[in-house]
Amino acid sequence: MSRTSDAQQHSFSSYKVPLYKGHPAKLKLKGNALAEQYRTAIRTTYYSTKEQVEYHGSTGLNFGGHYCFVYWGCGSDCQYAVVVDLKTGIVYQGTDAERGYKFQPDSRLIIVNPDPEATTKTYKEEFWLWNEAEKKFTKLP
Repeated sequence: MSRTSDAQQHSFSSYKVPLYKGHPAKLKLKGNALAEQYRTAIRTTYYSTKEQVEYHGSTGLNFGGHYCFVYWGCGSDCQYAVVVDLKTGIVYQGTDAERGYKFQPDSRLIIVNPDPEATTKTYKEEFWLWNEAEKKFTKLP
């Protein structure tokens, strides 16, 4: 399948969800090794600090209806990510990327390495869907 038909098949609007209207729960980091290790990046994105908004752009409720998608660099051409549930404050494993992410507040879809101009044999655009029941991402074909 070509990149164009992938993008058409896997659009944000195909995976719409309603937006959460409540207040964010207190962040729960204790007992989660990944969350404890990257607590600063997670806190600043989850709580939308001014500096993080300027650097990161979309913070707070920015993904999947009631989640905060948090990512940070882990070296050149490397990003790690987590997903924080605004209803519970629980942190879940995200998807890794080489060339960034695209996501929307009202969609369960994440596009990994979204820039077609930067796509190479090494870096492929990928489409991942958040599975609400399992609290994890599933790669779409």
